[in-house]
Amino acid sequence: MAYLIAAVVVVALVALYALRTARRLDRLHARVDAAAAGLTAQLLRRAAMAGAFGASVSLKPEAAAALASAARTAAETPGLGGDREVAETAVTRALLQAATSSPESFTTPSPAATEMHDAALRASFARRFYNDTVRDVLAVRDLRVVRWLRLAGHARHPAYFEMADAELPTAQIPVASGPTIEP
Repeated sequence: MAYLIAAVVVVALVALYALRTARRLDRLHARVDAAAAGLTAQLLRRAAMAGAFGASVSLKPEAAAALASAARTAAETPGLGGDREVAETAVTRALLQAATSSPESFTTPSPAATEMHDAALRASFARRFYNDTVRDVLAVRDLRVVRWLRLAGHARHPAYFEMADAELPTAQIPVASGPTIEP
């Protein structure tokens, strides 16, 4: 009789643990979906800003054409698969080419340069947040209990989003001169 009670308690604890883990995994998958939507929105914004930036500042013609083409391709590419990674890497390379050929377009304070920097920074943060969320899901999915009991169900296996990500040149902020405060 004692063995039966012990077996029921063990089964109940395993079932409770499995239920808790399945709920956690479900919440993590929802976070991945939300992070993917946020990343997609920020990448679309970056593509739009890159196209607008190329049209509103004075860039060399070949750099402007490459930037416009890459931005258009990125804006038209759906999802977060390999095609999107290639398109976003092309936008980054076109922005770096534009920064190399016309650095004054990035370093001269202007609304277009500010918006471009903001969009690039937000896309970088969104990508990091998405990849961190994917890492969390994969850590839980790699648990033996999750694999053995198939707690992930039919949820798709999330994948990291990799793209070239470089910091764009910015305008130098003047250092304020004045009295220094000593501790």
